[in-house]
Amino acid sequence: MNIFSDIHNSNSIKNILVRAPNWIGDAVLCLPSIDALRSVYPSAEITVLAKPWVSPVFFNNPFVKRIIDYEASGRHNGIAGKRRLIQELKQYGFDAAVLFQNAFEAALISFLARIPVRIGYDKDFRGLLLTHPVRLDSDIKKTHQVFYYLNIVADLSKSRQPSAFSHHPKIYLTEEEKDWAKNFLNDQGIGSGIVAGMAPGASYGPAKRWMPDRFREVAKRFIHNYGAKIVLFGGKDDNGICNDLFNGIGREAILKGLNLAGEVALRKSIALISRCHLFITNDSGLMHIAASLGVPTVAIFGSTDPNLTGPIGDKAVIIKKDIECSPCFERECRYGHYNCFKMVAANDVYEASVRFIKEFANA
Repeated sequence: MNIFSDIHNSNSIKNILVRAPNWIGDAVLCLPSIDALRSVYPSAEITVLAKPWVSPVFFNNPFVKRIIDYEASGRHNGIAGKRRLIQELKQYGFDAAVLFQNAFEAALISFLARIPVRIGYDKDFRGLLLTHPVRLDSDIKKTHQVFYYLNIVADLSKSRQPSAFSHHPKIYLTEEEKDWAKNFLNDQGIGSGIVAGMAPGASYGPAKRWMPDRFREVAKRFIHNYGAKIVLFGGKDDNGICNDLFNGIGREAILKGLNLAGEVALRKSIALISRCHLFITNDSGLMHIAASLGVPTVAIFGSTDPNLTGPIGDKAVIIKKDIECSPCFERECRYGHYNCFKMVAANDVYEASVRFIKEFANA
């Protein structure tokens, strides 16, 4: 059977390589596309190639056979490292490579690994390296990122549109991970009552960060009104922001909170977020993780567009003020005023969040 000519036959592809996006949020948003791939090719094994900081998103996923860490700063660094990666990929005998990561390099590596079917968006001068280049039209650019990835799979399925697939991302935790998170919070004295998670950072830049003093005000109100325990999440770069947030609360924060920014690995953060009764966050990867876990999520948007990258879930609420210059998608405010965030008051976020807390308190 000619794999290339029979790509739409569900039995034609048995071994698929997925090149995952490099950002945590994007990796979460491509999860429905992995589910969709499995529905299109039910007998295929799926391998995910991902940067090490992203790969935990795919752990324990029932549709993923294995994960290969792309260590671009380590064993896959430089020309020799790329050759090593290509040889590693050749050993698996992949039938197809599905490229959710848009870079030219992703197409080149799958081409040099001699993977016979290579599908991804026709951009960044890589069309000639793809056997199935997907046209990136203006309509796709206007859709939510989750459909941006599903559109690639829909091109493979031929008979289905992106909307025909489930678009809800789902992260899978093991029972051991859930037990660890429960025990960890118990050991920290946060095992009972309301736990409110917060992610006041955003690696993209200040134009995606609501002001820490307003996060602090919301935290203080939850502590005072509901005795909530506040747990702060983020990367190492967010640790300073989180410390400032707690320092402004004072002694109450020591008794009622925990700053985990940069202190626990991503997979453990995911398990701990799953224990939160509420998650308040900027537009970030942690926002998508919380929503995918079904945790009530209140997301604050400034320079970005929730229609493109908003959290997906039945318990997700978006806070955004419509002003003329937003969304601008800039890392820093070109005008220096950050009005898209300044117009979001602490009370806006508190009122949007408190209904979730009330639901838990009255349960």
